Amino acid sequence: MTSILSDFDKLANGILASGGDSSPSELHGFACGVLAAGARPDTRRWQDELGQLLDLDAVPADLSAEFKRVAEGGLAQLEDRNFDFQLLLPEDGGITERTLALGQWCQGFLHGFGVGGYQGELPSSSKEALEDISAISQVDADTADEGEEAENQLLQVAEFARVAVMNIFADTAPPAKTSGGKTLH
Repeated sequence: MTSILSDFDKLANGILASGGDSSPSELHGFACGVLAAGARPDTRRWQDELGQLLDLDAVPADLSAEFKRVAEGGLAQLEDRNFDFQLLLPEDGGITERTLALGQWCQGFLHGFGVGGYQGELPSSSKEALEDISAISQVDADTADEGEEAENQLLQVAEFARVAVMNIFADTAPPAKTSGGKTLH
């Protein structure tokens, strides 16, 4: 599996080359939101959704393939029992840039969850988590202060969002497919 930074850079380069209007964080959040709503990776659906999200008439094949790969990686992380799921955020840059990326990730997640069309009643914990993610998505990066305390706060909020998404996914994930009474893994 490639590193988070490598995924971020590949998506950023693909978006830039296509003339799309989004960030890698928002795209990853979107994919994770669709997954949390119960949808699973599908080449045609991802390409259609990606085109709409990036406001492109046609999505270049390499960007579509990269997005699908990142989405499939997100699904594998969300399904992993080791809780290795990570938000796709830039590792470098100033606090303002990274705070903005976290807000974009959360916006993408909420959009994806809506597009994914979850059917069913959400447990109250997931409803609260979605409200919290919504609040994080409204972050005002211009008010972010530089310094160690701000760095710690950003890490704590990102960790909170990460755990909230894993909990939502656990509450909404379709049951594992079974064969002959046995669970397939």
